[in-house]
This record gives sequence, C-alpha cells and structure tokens, in this order.
Amino acid sequence: MVNARQEWKVTGSFPMEYQVHTIWTDGRKQCHKLCLRYDVSTQKEERKLRLVRSFPMLDISGRWYPTCGFDRSIKADWFEGVHSMTAISAPIMCFYNAASQNRHTIALSEIKQELIMQYGIHEEDGTMMCQVEMTLPKGMFPEGYELLIWESEQEEPYWCTLNEVRAWWEKELTIEPMSVPDVARMPMYSFWYSQHQNVTAESVEAESKRAASLGFSSVIVDDGWQTEDNQRGYAFCGDWEPSKVKFPDFPGHVKRVQEMGLKYIMWFSVPYIGKKSRIWESFQDKLLYYDGFQQAGVLDLRYPEVREYLKRIYKRAVNEWKIDGLKLDFIDEFYLRKESPFFEEGMDCADIQEALNRLLTETMTELTAIRPDCMIEFRQRYIGPQIRKYGNLLRVSDCPGAGISNRIGTVDLRLLSGETAVHSDMLMWHKEERAEEAALQIESSLFSTVQISVDLSTLTERMRKLLIFWITFMKEKAKLLQESQLQPAEPENLYPEVAADNEGERLLVHYSGKRAVDLRQIPKQMTYIHGTKAEEVIFRTPKGASLHYQMLDCVGDLQEKGVWKKEGFETLSVPTGGIVELWCDR
Repeated sequence: MVNARQEWKVTGSFPMEYQVHTIWTDGRKQCHKLCLRYDVSTQKEERKLRLVRSFPMLDISGRWYPTCGFDRSIKADWFEGVHSMTAISAPIMCFYNAASQNRHTIALSEIKQELIMQYGIHEEDGTMMCQVEMTLPKGMFPEGYELLIWESEQEEPYWCTLNEVRAWWEKELTIEPMSVPDVARMPMYSFWYSQHQNVTAESVEAESKRAASLGFSSVIVDDGWQTEDNQRGYAFCGDWEPSKVKFPDFPGHVKRVQEMGLKYIMWFSVPYIGKKSRIWESFQDKLLYYDGFQQAGVLDLRYPEVREYLKRIYKRAVNEWKIDGLKLDFIDEFYLRKESPFFEEGMDCADIQEALNRLLTETMTELTAIRPDCMIEFRQRYIGPQIRKYGNLLRVSDCPGAGISNRIGTVDLRLLSGETAVHSDMLMWHKEERAEEAALQIESSLFSTVQISVDLSTLTERMRKLLIFWITFMKEKAKLLQESQLQPAEPENLYPEVAADNEGERLLVHYSGKRAVDLRQIPKQMTYIHGTKAEEVIFRTPKGASLHYQMLDCVGDLQEKGVWKKEGFETLSVPTGGIVELWCDR
C-alpha cells in the first residue's frame, strides 16, 4: 500500500471546501481525487492552490521528470520547482533506486494549466516533501475543480511505471494520440545546420538528390525560406510567404523534391511576428510580449483572429504548396508574463493555455482532413501527453554535435511518448571528422528517428558508406528500435546502457566501457552496438548452446566471425562504433 501516513493537504488563497479520497487502489498503486468547491461570485483575482504531502526517503538514488536533462539529483525542499503546462513538460515525478527500480512516482491529471511541482528532501528528518502549486485562472472552473493524483510504489523497472502513467493519461483524459505514418520513423535530412538560412530552390534540390541516393526518406527545410535576410532572428517572420528570390516557383520546387522519392517538411515559427513583416501593423496590439532583441513579438492566441490567421497559413502550405508536413517551433513561448495583458475586449479565451489547445486541435484536425498522413513536428520541452494529440514527431532540443545530449533527450522523450515518433536533434560534424566519431553520434540516437544535417557534397567515400550502412540498418530495425519497450538502465548515470526486445530479438547498446554483455538470457538473435571507444568487450556466454557471432566495423565491413561453444567469458576487440551480431543453437 502507498504510504498513507501523510495524506495530501490542500491550502489556497481563497475560501474553499475540499475533499481528497482514494478512488481506486491496486497493490502498491493508488489514485486519489481532489474535489474543490468555492463561491466564484466572490472571486476578484486568480485562485492560488497548494497541495502538500510527504513520504520517507528510503532507497532513492535519483529523480526523473520530462525536462530533467543532465540533472537527476535529489534536491532539498527549498529548491525551485519544476514547471508544467500544455507546452512545457508534463506533471510527473519519478523517484528510483540504484537498481533502476521505481520507488515512488506521482503524476497529476492537470496537463493543460500551469503548475509547479516542488519535490525535495526535508533536511530536518529525511522525508521527501512534495508540493504542487497552481493557479486557477479567473473565470475558469466556475462549478469547482477536480484533480486526479496517481501514485505508485510498485517495485518494478522505472520505465514500466512511466509507461503506466502514459497509459493512464490516455485513458483518464481521453487522449487519442495523432496517428504516425511509417515515413515518420525513417531517417530524415534537415537543412538547418548544413545551410542555416542560406537555402534556395537550387541548393535544396541539389542536396535532396544526394540525400535520396543515401536512403533518406524526408527532408526538412528550416528557417530562411521566407526571407532574404540571413542574419537569424525573427524580424521577418509573420507573413510566411516563400522568398521570390530564393524560391521563384515554390509549388514547382516542392514537386521536384517529392519526385525524388522524398517527403517535404517546412519550418514555421508559430508565436513570432516580426517588426519587419507586412502583417505587423495588423497584430502589433495583439501580443503577449515584445522581444526587442529578436525584433519580434509573441502573438496572443486568446484573440480568435490570431488563431484563424495562423491556421490559414498552415492550411495553405499543405493545400496549395502540397507539402507533407510542418515543423511547428517555439510553442513553449505561449505563456503569460508580467507584462502580458489581462483579459481584454476581443478575446474569447481567458486563459492562454486554453487558447493554445484550441489552435493546435483545430490545426491538426484541418490539416489531416487535407492530408491524412500529414506530419507535424514539435520540439523538446513540450513533450507532455497533451502535445501527442497535435503532433506525431517529437524532436530533441537543439544540441549540435552533442551525442550525449541526443542520447539523454531521445530516451527521455521515448519514456512517455508511447507510439509517437521521437526524433533526434540533427546530427552534424565537421567535414574532416572520422567515420568512427560520426558513428558514435548515430548510435547515441539509435532508439529514435535520426535526423542528419551535414553538407552531403563534402562527404568522403567512407562517410558516404557509413551513412548508407546505418540508414539501411535503422530502416530494417525500425520496429525494434522505435516501437519496442525501451529499457534504459541507470538514469542517474545518464543511460550508459539501453536495450530493447521484440519478437525474439534483442538490441543492446553500451555507451560506457568496461561493461560485460550478459548472453545467458539471450533470445534467438541479438545485436550488440559498441557505442564506446573501449578496446575490448567481455561477453558472458550461456550454458548448453553454440553461440555464433560476426563482428562488423562502423561502416558495416566484416571484421571477424566465429562460434563460442563453452559457458564462461569471451573477449572481443570491437572497433569503435562497431556491431556484434549473435545468434544461438540450443
């Protein structure tokens, strides 16, 4: 049974009545319901709400939440809390032990409104203090407010617990994730790091031809298609018209790329409207705030004309230009600041999160009505359950050249994303980089759809061979890599070992050296990926089986093959970024 010595306590900045009761229990799992009642007629401002409880900190080595990044450490209870709302993270905190087992997980049903989860150790007595603070916007929830609290102390791998929370959200909140076309799981080429804003019809088509020859399935054209200004920033965003200089015939350009066998995805910066755009005068008084450095404002979605304008843009792109998908960026900028206006005449939503959900719901519905297999990409930090309704591609936040950031980001995204496609940030490297180093980057993102953004015209023959080998490998094993239950060990050590199993096949990647590969429970087939520079790998072989192996280097060339017939330990000198394929006769 979940520790019940400390029940949830509720306080608020307003007169209220509340009740917290358990609605179901299953072994060491429980779900509670908080019911609030209040007199809305006396409300003069936003209602501040606070929930508190504690439990003993026993056998806990770290904490996981969607945006924890490199920091999995336990904090003191006076540390700043973690924010969650539609476009930022998700309301969940998972505490685990050194064996990667769940110790205590808490998840909330409030996935839209902003809240702050502050979980930390109380220094005086070693208890874990859990505090949730949230604001109920003025005018919302006039009949009262209800919140579900899901808790588990079930001793199981933490990734199983997180998957249960994901399923609970889908069921309780009637979340139907956007369908994912198969092509969304195939490696993609992005122009962002390779060309930045210097894209033209000619350069995109030339590079797309190279990408198609390597086996890529889609291209993503990022910032720069809408302006001749290549100084970055968002001063020219808002009109969303292809540059006539760079793309004189945009529909024709898109068609030519698609005829190469590639899907075409375009970047849009959803919130920003630049001061140098033609539409600026129409919307300059409908902003959440203005960023002087970017010379752009963040649109206020509470105005219906703002939402309608954005929807028209995206529908035109799919309907008239015939593109296959949209990369919708920066939706985590839709939140209220101190300088943001309060509810004003002309707004039809009092709350910005409600307005954002309206925009995304209507956008997804209208785009898929035109193109049922439309792809919509969102980017980390907004990886919560609500976003899966509106997009079918979730990408890691910008981390050029950082394999470890891609590893952490893709695994974190996978743990709560179910069947939604998870993408790496674009892999990139210097044109003189060694193939072995590029392989380590690819392997760091192996359990996701890999995006790559390097100048393909500069590839050496060995780099070309590397990309063809790994693109083929990822396509052939897409189901195992992307749709199987992920098993990422030791989150406190940033996932040095990750595995996945599917239909008698296992794939295991090591990201740190001097770790033995245990083959005693090997299924019929296993692939070991050597994502380190360790000179040797130790394999523990099973009893009563002949174990066949072949070792490939990072570009797929055979290096060694053989049979192990005895139980014990075998050592192989696996090249950096190499692969060992194993199968057994029992």
